[in-house]
Amino acid sequence: MENNDFNERRNILNKLMSETDSFFEQFGELDDLVYSNGAIPKKYKELTGLSISVLSRCEECIIYHLQECVKIGASKLEIIEAIKIGVIGGGSVTYPSARFAFNYIKDQGIL
Repeated sequence: MENNDFNERRNILNKLMSETDSFFEQFGELDDLVYSNGAIPKKYKELTGLSISVLSRCEECIIYHLQECVKIGASKLEIIEAIKIGVIGGGSVTYPSARFAFNYIKDQGIL
């Protein structure tokens, strides 16, 4: 799936969820707040989000956090280390997620 298609689909569904129940709107606002600059800079929060996404094996989350990592200026080496943290935390069961992340960054020209 192309980035634009992925992002458009994600935005449409997030809007639908928020309009259907205020819980989803509130959760989205909390997520935005947590991932904004604070005591920990946004870049490190996005790298952490990438690690957690690999650990939890969420491909949609991996794409989202990879896009945000690139947007915020994370280096290729920082991104790879974040993926490694997710793998070391989750073990071999996370290898498919790591492969997914590597394929995405290869396709995006990051590798």
